[in-house]
Amino acid sequence: MASQEHFAHNLKRVCSDHAWELLPSGIQVSWPNGRRQLIELKFFEFKREELVRLFTTIGDVESMSAVRLTVALRINAELAHGCLAVHDDHLVMTDTLMLRDADPAEIEASIAYLAETADYYEKTLFETDQY
Repeated sequence: MASQEHFAHNLKRVCSDHAWELLPSGIQVSWPNGRRQLIELKFFEFKREELVRLFTTIGDVESMSAVRLTVALRINAELAHGCLAVHDDHLVMTDTLMLRDADPAEIEASIAYLAETADYYEKTLFETDQY
C-alpha cells in the first residue's frame, strides 16, 4: 500500500475511534464545551521521503504585537513536540510526520496534542474560537 493510502487508512481509523470529523479540509476536533480546532494536512516530499505536515491556525499575526510574538517564540521552546510558526499571516502550530512510519498511535498523539495545545493558545492569546 502506498504511503499516502496507508496514512489515509490509519487517519480514518483514528478519527473514527475519537469521533473526530474527517473533512475535505482536515480533521475537526471538538470538545463538549463547544470549542473546536481544525487540523489541516499538507503532503510533500523531502529528499525522496514522503511527509505530511499537520497544522492548525491559532490566530492572525497582524493583530499581534512584537511582545506577543516574542512570547509565542518563548512558548515554542517549551513545546513537547511540533512548533509555532507563521503561515499565510497566521500563527499556527505544526507537526511533521514521515508517512511510512505514521502509525495510528503517532497520528492520534500528533492530532490530539496540536488540537489541545493550539486551542489553549487561541483562547489565551486571542480570546477566540475562530479556528
